[in-house]
Amino acid sequence: MNYIKRPFKSILVVLLILCLNASIGFGAEKKVVKMYAQTLTPRERLEADRWDPPKYMWTLEKEYEKLHPDVDIQFVPGIPTGYEEWLVTQMTGATSPEIVWYQRGYIARDYKKGWFVNLTPYLNEPNPYVKGNKKWIDIFQPPVIASGTAPDGNIYMITGDIVGTGVFYNKDMFKKVGVSVPSIWSQFLTIQKKIKAAGYIPFSISMDLSGGVQLWGSWCTRILQDVLYDHKMSEIKGTKEPVKRTWKPGENLPPQVMVKAIKNGKYGAKDPEWKEMLRILKEWSQYWPSGFWALPPDEVYRLWVTEKASMVWLGSWMNKPVRFDPLLKFEWGIFPKIPRITKETSPYGGIDFPAMAGVGGVFQYAIASSAEKRGVLKETIDWMRFITAPQNLIPLLNDHGGCAPGTKDTKGADPSLKVYVDQMVKYGTERIEPFDSMLTREFVDNLWKLLQQFLAGKIDIEKMTDEVQKEMVKAADQLLAQYPEWAK
Repeated sequence: MNYIKRPFKSILVVLLILCLNASIGFGAEKKVVKMYAQTLTPRERLEADRWDPPKYMWTLEKEYEKLHPDVDIQFVPGIPTGYEEWLVTQMTGATSPEIVWYQRGYIARDYKKGWFVNLTPYLNEPNPYVKGNKKWIDIFQPPVIASGTAPDGNIYMITGDIVGTGVFYNKDMFKKVGVSVPSIWSQFLTIQKKIKAAGYIPFSISMDLSGGVQLWGSWCTRILQDVLYDHKMSEIKGTKEPVKRTWKPGENLPPQVMVKAIKNGKYGAKDPEWKEMLRILKEWSQYWPSGFWALPPDEVYRLWVTEKASMVWLGSWMNKPVRFDPLLKFEWGIFPKIPRITKETSPYGGIDFPAMAGVGGVFQYAIASSAEKRGVLKETIDWMRFITAPQNLIPLLNDHGGCAPGTKDTKGADPSLKVYVDQMVKYGTERIEPFDSMLTREFVDNLWKLLQQFLAGKIDIEKMTDEVQKEMVKAADQLLAQYPEWAK
């Protein structure tokens, strides 16, 4: 009898273990959450790298999967070019990763397409990874998290960082040429004239169509427009109250306001302010690299770091590379602000530039609606709560080295990023919606082509503004057809 009982007992034990394992998910298929983390995507250092690439997402992945063994976090490799085209294709076909990097300004344009999850209900629930938290939204600086808000009042994107830009300059070269950091625009042009006479490129910049004009062209026009239209902001908005700067670019004059202003003739490319913006850019361009309209964007930094150019306009995401690049052999600094345009330079000058900065840089993530259809929305939301907890977000951003945390708790944040945050706190950001997101994709593509041609001397200011005005009205009409309530 004992010979018969033992095998049965063993079988029963094995079956019991299998049942218990099945009940806790052992051997079950893991829930996969895919994420395109943009420049926070972790990778190993390559031989060609001059500084360490970001890796901390891997650390967070391991920690999270240890807490949640039924979840598999997967990072989508970097997409070198054509990201927006890729995103549209992925979203339209419902084949995108559960989490995608998304440009803040595009929300007003896309929120009705059903691509993204409305995160408002989840943000009003506790974040279990933040001790004592009752509402996830409360861990963020209000202007930071509010940047993901669409015209319907709901939040469709989690923003977790603050990004900035600054004019980096070669202190050794300035000393050699005998110039100092300027405070006003006329001085800015004067020192560039001296630097050029000394045989150096005064200001490294690109306006090519592979990425240069979309970056530096956008930065230049955004800050110039804010200053030159200062006297007209209230009229554009249709209010008697002053239009104030905030941390969110375009917050007070968003797309719906600008579309209405274009249609009622209060704003347009034929405005004297718009033409003045182009005049100032054209005058400044004589101090840019030869052939700047075709200069590859990667060359902009190289010209500066190899001491061919004296100044360069970089984003805070280059803070780490500049500090650790072995090619850099000189003492460098960052302008405390962009030199102010005075009445001496333009009849529309007189106020300081806004900071070319804002909320949302590398940490701008939206959750695809397809996550719910795939049955992984709960896990996707939970992963986002985990990586936004300050004890996880701050070392993640420090590892990247280019963005300050957008949370209220900033303990342990990289102090070298303070200069960018200080500029935004002191000067705010531009009040008119950036051209990148003011109207339609077709409009901005045509705008950058026309701006490049104008700066390269292929078309004059009248041809430029005629064409832009046509594109502007056409885009406004398209948006009004899509959002008729904007006309009210």
